[in-house]
Amino acid sequence: MLDRLKISGHAMLTRMNQMDAVSNNIANINTKGFKREELFWNELDKQSKIRDFSKFQAQTHIPYAGATIDFKQGALAPTGNTFDVAISGEGLFSVESNQGEAYTRDGRFTLNNEGILVTIDGLPVLGEGGQIQIDLQATHPSQVIINDQGDIVVDGAVIDKLKLIGMDDPANFRKMGANLFQLVGGDSAPPETVSVRQGFLEESNVEPVYEMVRMMEIFHFYETGQKMIHEQDKMLNKAVNDIGRVG
Repeated sequence: MLDRLKISGHAMLTRMNQMDAVSNNIANINTKGFKREELFWNELDKQSKIRDFSKFQAQTHIPYAGATIDFKQGALAPTGNTFDVAISGEGLFSVESNQGEAYTRDGRFTLNNEGILVTIDGLPVLGEGGQIQIDLQATHPSQVIINDQGDIVVDGAVIDKLKLIGMDDPANFRKMGANLFQLVGGDSAPPETVSVRQGFLEESNVEPVYEMVRMMEIFHFYETGQKMIHEQDKMLNKAVNDIGRVG
């Protein structure tokens, strides 16, 4: 009976983690380039339907819950701004963070006072030659062209190329916060098929209706867990106070 209480309690904690993930997705509906998360527990159930897991043996009756990043493409919205850039396809921009090289799909770029291309949070955007610098005194922003291959063209000359990496295995990436990703496994190879769109931004890939339905489902399961614990507590109380009574 105590074991069943433990399982029910763990299930409720898992539902709380699920609710946190869904709530975070909903909170970032309007965040450019945001990629939703889904707990691995849900994803495992989906994958078990298409993969053969018969060779694996369960080591515990308590399920593990981790998170997987959904890198599905978000809609591209035109802005007309010179330094707004979106990726069409499977790729990530490279930026320089305090924790080393990081990656993002948020292409809201601008130039700082030194003429360095930076993210909305002021992190330098990386090109194949390092930080990208444009001479604002000699160049007007309207003269800057970023073509489909990511080449940065100023006055007809290519000064650098955006450093993009592919996403052959999304499991190799982990969220760092501030809409950034960190590579935790594999190589940072350039993407094979990708197109860069100047004057566009990628919208969040969160689908509000789906997330709201998930939230209601999770709440229902959480309530069920509460009821199960309540009933088990009543049975345990009866066992201690009634069945165990002598005479």
